[in-house]
Amino acid sequence: TNIFSDWLLSRGAQCNELVSVCAAMPDGTGTAAFAKTFPSRAFDVGIAEEHAVTFAAGLAAGGMRPVVSLYSTFLQRAYDQIVHDIAIEGLHVVLCVDRAGIVGADGATHNGVLDIAFLRSIPGVKIFCPSDFAELRVMLSRAIYRETGPVAIRYPRGSEGAYRKELSAQPLVCVHEQSGSEVTIVTHGIMVNQAIDAAEILMHEGIRAQVYKVNEIG
Repeated sequence: TNIFSDWLLSRGAQCNELVSVCAAMPDGTGTAAFAKTFPSRAFDVGIAEEHAVTFAAGLAAGGMRPVVSLYSTFLQRAYDQIVHDIAIEGLHVVLCVDRAGIVGADGATHNGVLDIAFLRSIPGVKIFCPSDFAELRVMLSRAIYRETGPVAIRYPRGSEGAYRKELSAQPLVCVHEQSGSEVTIVTHGIMVNQAIDAAEILMHEGIRAQVYKVNEIG
């Protein structure tokens, strides 16, 4: 979240069309610094995720570049709006999906385990899955400046793991190769760390395993 916050703030001075939308959680989603620096381009709509998405659709239709920052578990409230107000229209809205995956101390209600399933069901939506800080920055820049339709970037609570590379240019990459592999593990996001660890354990057991990382879905 802090990496996203710093990136958004730095880009705010470079792009006057960049606007931030959140739903009553500027501190939790890391948008507070942007709002303080660029108050005319920051919108907190209150506990109304549905309105946040529809409002962002209007901003995009008006030529702005809206970034909607929501926790994964709360994004599901706006499924209908993502379908009807963004995807059908093909509008360029960036959904920053914070707390994607298991969130630990935040509690069971905050676990972000449904976003990939329901976003994949919406035609036209791309999902980016960064695995470390460098990839998050690259995918944010790509989502804002290169994409033209709806994009979701999902990132977890917490820090990065041992895996630290920048392979986000390809939708699917092999991050752990073994010639004559007997097992293939496919994963995404920060879970790549556990997948590589599992492949190493299997290798010590005499089982050759390769790991593929999904960077982009859709």
